[in-house]
Amino acid sequence: MKTQTISCRFIGDFKVGDNMVYNAGLLCKLAESGSTFNKLMLLQAGAIAEAALWEIIYRAQNFNREGVPNISEEDRAEIEGKKVERFKAIIDVMKKYKILDKAGADIYDELDKLREYRNKVHIQLDVKLEGVPRDEDKAFTDPVRDWALRLNVRVLKFLTENFARPADLAQFAHSITVPSP
Repeated sequence: MKTQTISCRFIGDFKVGDNMVYNAGLLCKLAESGSTFNKLMLLQAGAIAEAALWEIIYRAQNFNREGVPNISEEDRAEIEGKKVERFKAIIDVMKKYKILDKAGADIYDELDKLREYRNKVHIQLDVKLEGVPRDEDKAFTDPVRDWALRLNVRVLKFLTENFARPADLAQFAHSITVPSP
């Protein structure tokens, strides 16, 4: 599978950025194996997308002098006071403040679907998506894996293009290499 390197200029918490780079490396290693680790690839892609989205909230909560491009100061101040810990809550904040609206009409539904699949790390729980079988070998197919990997790239690119930190901080960007089907 081919890969794509994205300079993630939106990251504010550098340790999270380091961990995203590390996990993206693991994701690339998993992708080298073909279909064997589809479930694990989807889990990794979901975790990377969640961390990337969290960085926008982190910056809104902690970078009140720098601000966050494309988020009004009023919305940033509201987000600053919120407790946001889980993927579902992150998606809800993104939706409420229309942060990802320009990424496409389907972005919130796609992220929610990714979240549901990602939650399948709990083997005893069913994926709550219509038409997804209980058999994990049938739920985590190549097309589902490829969809998750493409969504991960879409999120990383969108955040980089729309929420980059100021140009004078470009040297602190994390370059992340991810599989790109």
